[in-house]
Formats: sequence, C-alpha cells, structure tokens
Amino acid sequence: MYNRGIRPYFRFFAIVAAITANTPGEPQPGLAAQYRLESSAAPRGSVVNTFTLALGLLEKGQQWISLTAIKGDGEQFKIWQLTAGAPTRTNTLRYLFQGGGSSRPREYRNQLTSEAVLPSQGAWELLPQAMVGLPKEVRYLGHRYTREMLRQGVTVLPPPDTEVVELRPDLLVGPASNSRQKDETRRYDGSDYGLVRFTREDYRQMRDAGITCVAVDSEQWKWADELGLYYWGAGNGLPFPESLYRSQYLGPALFLDEPAVGTRDHVVRPRLAKEPAFRKALTPQLMFEEFRKYYEHVLRDGSPTAFMKGLRARNDVDLGDMDFRQENLYTWETMVSTAAYQLSQDPRVPDAIVFEPPGRIGTRRTLPEMNMTYGVQLPPDDPKALADIVFGFLRGAARLTRKQWGISIYGAFERADAPWWLTHAYDLGATRFFFWDNHQLACVPFGEVLALARHLHDYSNAHPRPEPGRLGSMAEVAITLPPGYDLGHVQTGKGNMWGLGELNLERLNRQGVAYRVVMSNFFTEIERCFKRGVPFDLLWDLPGSKLTGYREIVTIREDGKVEVNTEGKLTALDRARMPERAGGKPPQLAVTLSSRSGADAVEITAKARVEETSAKVYYTYGADDEGVYRNAMVAWEVYGPEEQDQLVLIPDRLKPNVVLSGSGGTVEVSFKLTSPGNYRLRAASADVTGRTSVVWRPIVISRESVGRKLHAYGAGTDPSP
Repeated sequence: MYNRGIRPYFRFFAIVAAITANTPGEPQPGLAAQYRLESSAAPRGSVVNTFTLALGLLEKGQQWISLTAIKGDGEQFKIWQLTAGAPTRTNTLRYLFQGGGSSRPREYRNQLTSEAVLPSQGAWELLPQAMVGLPKEVRYLGHRYTREMLRQGVTVLPPPDTEVVELRPDLLVGPASNSRQKDETRRYDGSDYGLVRFTREDYRQMRDAGITCVAVDSEQWKWADELGLYYWGAGNGLPFPESLYRSQYLGPALFLDEPAVGTRDHVVRPRLAKEPAFRKALTPQLMFEEFRKYYEHVLRDGSPTAFMKGLRARNDVDLGDMDFRQENLYTWETMVSTAAYQLSQDPRVPDAIVFEPPGRIGTRRTLPEMNMTYGVQLPPDDPKALADIVFGFLRGAARLTRKQWGISIYGAFERADAPWWLTHAYDLGATRFFFWDNHQLACVPFGEVLALARHLHDYSNAHPRPEPGRLGSMAEVAITLPPGYDLGHVQTGKGNMWGLGELNLERLNRQGVAYRVVMSNFFTEIERCFKRGVPFDLLWDLPGSKLTGYREIVTIREDGKVEVNTEGKLTALDRARMPERAGGKPPQLAVTLSSRSGADAVEITAKARVEETSAKVYYTYGADDEGVYRNAMVAWEVYGPEEQDQLVLIPDRLKPNVVLSGSGGTVEVSFKLTSPGNYRLRAASADVTGRTSVVWRPIVISRESVGRKLHAYGAGTDPSP
C-alpha cells in the first residue's frame, strides 16, 4: 500500500513550494529571480529550460506571484496567483494561466462563488508555509535549476486583457465517451450502435444543455477548452507541463472502472470455474479479502498512475525524479456496499464514488425483488425507496471520508426514474452526474443525454444549494453491515451477494446463521427508517472506522442479532425492529410442478397461480427486447443440489409466460436440471403495497440404475395453502 503520510515535493506549483521550503525568513516583496536548468545536454522540447519567478509587493495581506517559463522547444507559458497570506490552496484568491503562442490569459473562477478554481489532478501543491526568499538552487518538475539573476523592486500584476472561465467544480455532468450514435434509436434487441466522434458543434450543444465535463481526444480538447468545459482524456497529448496548469484539464483518466466487479470477474470467477472446493468455501469474508487485494493493485498500478505512465512514454518529456498520482479520479462502481472501503483506503485517491446502475435496475423491478427476497415491505412504486438505499451507501462513504459522491444513468436503467434520481441526488449533495453512452442497451442516446443534462441544469439553477459537503451530514442514523455482505450486483434483489450463486442467501455463515437472516435484518432497519422519514446512511462495519454525528448507529451482526447505539446507550436485540406495515392480505400463490425425463436432463415445468387479494400484483424484469415492461408477477429461483448452487430463472428475451385474468394470473416457467440431488424451487410474488408471498417446492432428481435416465420426484405435488 501507499505511504499515505508522505506527499511528493514536486507538486503542481512545485517551484514555489521548493523555493519557500528551503530558506527561512520573512517575505521579500518586489523580488524576481531567473533560473536555468542545470544540464550539459540540450533539454527535450517539453522540459522547462529557464523560468522567472516574481513575488509582488505585499499589500493589505495580499500578494501577487507570477511564473514565466520557456521550454526547450521555445514555447512559453505564464501563471499568476493572488494569495492572502501564505500561498496555500485555501489562501488563493485568483488564479490565471496563459499557454503558448498569442493566446489570451485565462482566469479560472467558480461560477457560483467567484473563488479561484485551481487544477485538481494532484500535481498542484501550494505552499503550506509563509513565503520566503529565492534561493540559488531549486528543484522544479523533477529537475534542478540554478539562479542566474535576482532583481528587486519589481511589480507583479495580472495582465489587463484576461478571459474569465467560469467552472462548476460542484457539478461535473457529462457523457462517458467522446462520440455519439449515428442512429439514436434504443437497442432493446441486443444490437450495437454505430458511433461517430463528437464535433465542435456537438460540444457546443452539450455546453448549452448544461454539460460541464467531457471526454476528448488530441484534437477535441481544444474545442472543449475554448468552450469553457472541464475535459479529460487526450491520451496525454496536451502540451506539457502546461497540462498541469490548466484548471479545466482533469487528466488522461477520470475514474477507476468497477474495482469490486473486477474482483469478482477477474479473480473470483476464474477460480470458481476451476476449483470445486473454492465454490464451497466461498464466504463474504473471503470475497472481502480478494477485493482488498485487488483494490490495492488498482490504486498502485491502475488509473491513478496513468498520467505519469503516459508522460514517461513521450519522447519530448523528461520527468527527472517527478512522480505523482492523479487524485481527482472517482471510482465508477456498481457494488455500492464497497463504497466506504474504496474511499477510505487513501486520503486522496479516489476523490469520489459514482454509482453505476447494474443491469435493468429500477423502481418497479428492484423494489419488488427486495421485498420478495428480504421479507420487507418497501413501497414498490416509490423511487425514493430505492434511491435512498443506493444513495445511503454513497453518502455514508463520503461522510466517513470527507469526500464526494455521484450517480450515473445507463440505458437499461428504468427511464421513468432517471430525471428524479438526478435531482434527488443533487438535493442530497451529489457532485458527479454521468451518462454511459455506448454498448447496446447500456447506452443512453445523445439526445437523451442532452435532455437529462438540461433537466438537471434547470433544476440546479432553480434550486441553489449550500456547500454540497454540508448536505452530506444530514443522515441521523447509520446502519452498518458486516464487510463482504452485498446487494447482488446485476442480480440486486435476486437472492445472492456479489451476483454469485455461490453466495446465495440460503447458505449459512460462520455463525451458523443464513445470509438471508442477516440481510433481512439490514433491510428491515432500512424499511423502519424510511417509513419514519428518518434519513439514513449505509456502510460496511469496517475495522477502525469511526462514525460520528449520528443520533443512532445500528450494527447488523452475523449472529442474527442487531446492536443499537442510541446516543451512547447500547442495546442488543434478537432481530431487527419491525416497522409499521400495511394491513390486508398478501397475494395468494400456489405452485404445481410437472417433469419430463431424459438421459441428460430433467425438464421441470412450474406453474404458479397468483390470486390478487388486497392489491394488484406487479413486478417486471425490465424492458424486454421490444422496449415493453411486462408484468412477470412471479420471481423464480432454484437452489441445489449443493448448498453453493443457485439458479435465477429469467425468461427468454425478458418475455415472461403470463396469462392475466380478472383476479390475478397464471405464470409458467420451464428449466432443466442435469445432476442428481435435492433441489428447492422458490417462487415469490409481491403486490403494489409490498406485501409478499413465498412458496417453496422440493424437487429430487435421481438416476436409474438401469438405463441411466434421470427422473424427478416431488413434481406434481399439491399446492400449499
């Protein structure tokens, strides 16, 4: 892991830091020093050959500092900084930059506060000490420089002809790539889009719609820069070291790509495919340990190092001993339960976490599944009930670490939810809002991106908010979950953790308690807070983490008990506290089975009859391949023959076999079992108030001693009352 207590000394305004850190004393106003690179060889084109640092008069506690640098290729850039006292980040009142050629100087300001906006990549470090003299030797951008000239009585003022660039560091909004779709028709059938690069006009449209942050290539960055947008990418093709001084440039990368999903897919799943013993041994604790190691690798060798790796590969760049990690990255993550861990492992990297919606997540799909899976009664037609669970993990992590959070919208995300999710996240303090804009149904078409961005832009203008960080501490209750326990990824609400059947909820944990019991306690406490209107945060119960400022901390334990700390008073409960729930009857659910034997498999057909009682029944898998949300009525799972085996039954093309009637409906599903053993079929149904019914059916598969044909027993049993 990184030594998090050490900061490299060659950060962004490193010349000032190096100069002022080496010579004690009081400020010497009106001084200018010229420095030259110590090298017998001709410098590479991007290496600063000479520079002049000027310290203006100290007037009323404020002082201008300027840096003028000339590179080996003759290009020049300039910086001006007005400070109030020591030139720290927080003391910077104004900041201006001028690139090469005849470009106008640009002053970067916060659009809301008019405060200076400084570069955020992580290479900028203003002085933590008082200004001091100009020594004979300094280090700058990884190289040693010698003072050639020292002048007194100089005047340092900002240039008169300045372009002001207003930025929104509290509101990064944009698409994930630098291209748009040729045909924006939604691709529900699994086909892919043809893409074309953004033009300058596309970037103008995005800016006018309220988009503030865009991806670029080596040509497009100039358009984004001219339009006053934040931008990232360009493969380290921007002029260096000017790229470090442009407040609009965020770096070659912007995010860590799903570290938790990477752990599962690149580490755990390959082992599951090859090691039967590992399938049986897998636990949430083992998943957590694998995730911990993978995440350490991501921080050490992944996106945070892309900036330096790209620069080292350039022939025109010589970094000397300069080294830094990109700090303004966010982690783009589907498994939000990992949020607190990801933000807490380094004080600066990543700077935020952004939720990536898994699969066809949405109010009318995911909430009924949560009700059916965890035995709770969250209102399945209220998008706030689902959003508060997701946002609870994000906001709790940001509060714990004093970092930031945000959300993204994907094409498969329930479209009716998307506008409200954006504004609700904004109201709760989110600062990042992104749209995935490629790959089949995951893609949000360009026109929809513009419409959603415009919606958020108009809402934010009409509802100005205080500092987002202040909104992050509004939760009164924190509910913690044992590390490694999870909501299920693309199978959120479908009866397992991490999207792995090997971690299905019927398995027992190391305390001999079913995972379903632990997760049901967790969701019951969520339901209780939600129905009482009490804002809550959700986190893993990480060793050493200190939760402060909450009126109540609820700890979900692996032994099935719940620990409640209310303003210092500790209470241990046998189970979660039951919230008030609607009266009435849940749907009536009856299931019958039939089978057809074969040499290699037994085909099971399950038929469920759903009778609506106190309310209608509605549950959907999401939009099918025609873009239609169909009422599936019943969710199906098969467990067995081993404890680590689970199969979630999803209809082909997301078209459930349902025949609706006036009082309910009949649902039919077929599946094949290929191994002898004991299985259990779980069928569940939920009505529109959240009341659920669950039916279990045993199935025994055996093989003939003669003929070796497989047969099913337990099929055709009478329905349960």
